[in-house]
Amino acid sequence: MVHRCRAALRSRRGETLVEVLTAFALLLLFISGFAASLHTAAALQQRAADTRAAADACITALRPPSGAPPAVPDGSAAYVFRGPDGAAAFTVEDVRRETVTAPEEAEGDRRYTFHRFAVPAQ
Repeated sequence: MVHRCRAALRSRRGETLVEVLTAFALLLLFISGFAASLHTAAALQQRAADTRAAADACITALRPPSGAPPAVPDGSAAYVFRGPDGAAAFTVEDVRRETVTAPEEAEGDRRYTFHRFAVPAQ
């Protein structure tokens, strides 16, 4: 009977300390990689939110107050639209370009420029 108990105990296979430590090290490696990817995703999300806020501020600044159509003073000149090669593509009479430049608050060295073309009120 004692012989059978010893044989039963010997036949059971367990994990060695090296196997357990290796599995734990791999688990820590995967968890740290996942945490780093979450940090990167959060930083990119914040940057997108800052860019969206800067764009909204510029669009708001381009809109005339009270939603009225934009007015262009009399005597405004024609605006020439140019193609990528610099040659005149077409000309629009009685129009002016309004420009708004807004800094990105998160990174002060970046600036965004938005253009709007307005025609005289009829």
